[in-house]
Amino acid sequence: MQSYTIGQAARLLGVSPDTARRWADAGRMATHRDEGGRRLIDGRDLAAFSVELAKGGSGEEDACYT
Repeated sequence: MQSYTIGQAARLLGVSPDTARRWADAGRMATHRDEGGRRLIDGRDLAAFSVELAKGGSGEEDACYT
């Protein structure tokens, strides 16, 4: 399965990279690091997280709207 960077995941989820990073830091999205040290999210984990978001488990209170 494909892996996504934090930035790619953020774009797919419709949030800022900072929000996706906070979710990953809080353990809401499972990440792993590649050889270069970048955090990656497995496609299956990202899909499961997006389902959680769609069900209202997003924690939108973490998002910053401007």
